[in-house]
Amino acid sequence: DLYVDVVYERQIQQQTKYKEYKAGIDIGLDELLGIVSENPKLRSFIISGKEIKSFNQWFNKERAKIRSQIDYLKNEIESGDYEDTARLQIKLKELEMKERALSSHRKRWLDNNLHKISRKIVDLLYQTGHNIIYIGKNAIESKDGIELGKRINQHFVSIPFRRLVELIKYKANKLGITVVEVDESYTSKTSPFADILKIQNTKNKSLCKGERERNTFKDFFTKKIFHADLVGALNILRVGAKLHELGFYDNLKVMFHKLCNPVRLKLIDFLYKVSPESLQIGSSRQELSLVGWTRKMESFGYV
Repeated sequence: DLYVDVVYERQIQQQTKYKEYKAGIDIGLDELLGIVSENPKLRSFIISGKEIKSFNQWFNKERAKIRSQIDYLKNEIESGDYEDTARLQIKLKELEMKERALSSHRKRWLDNNLHKISRKIVDLLYQTGHNIIYIGKNAIESKDGIELGKRINQHFVSIPFRRLVELIKYKANKLGITVVEVDESYTSKTSPFADILKIQNTKNKSLCKGERERNTFKDFFTKKIFHADLVGALNILRVGAKLHELGFYDNLKVMFHKLCNPVRLKLIDFLYKVSPESLQIGSSRQELSLVGWTRKMESFGYV
């Protein structure tokens, strides 16, 4: 393979005055990104990570098969039972080249999709008036020496979350958007109405006033059920902005809409169909067209 790095200087765009909103992003596995915006007209949305997870699973299986064959050939060569070792050496080199080609394919596939995801996120937030993005960093840092069991490690650790965050930073910086990584401890377990800053300082779980069970969050203040990843993204936004309440807190209908009724997007939908208009609250016509397009793609076997 030939890799070319082009380094150049580019002047950063100055944000216009109407770029005033902030957004919070929660990083996960099956649900790769959960995004909540301070913009009262923008719906919260979740980007599926199952496509990347499935690709990684396929890659791990294929690599395991090749490595098993390589180990078998090496043992045969070292045993010296075969006179025609030259043929085994040729077969061994072919398998090693196949393993390198497989790893190179994985790198290109992931890099291509992470570039597309980061570009789409930054463009959407830029077009909807955002000037700051807050991203939780604990999920990324916890990968150092992580021990979550063999299966979870295989899925979680092999996904380059750090690469995705750096691409978001890089592309956002070119548009004059600031990206800040914040401590996300207790964010997905704390009520949106509780004092998340105090909870992080005191580590007092009794102040969380909520309970998480898988992807659902039971809020003790409102007696409502919210999506846990969106609660996490909202609290990441509050921690980064150091605010107890956001602008849309005055309208509980909008707030409940943001936390209870997200737009769930497969990767192919997010990359090729979503627009700022389709994510506006009340855009039922665009939502129906998105559903119709997804079914059409499924009929052709693309998703």
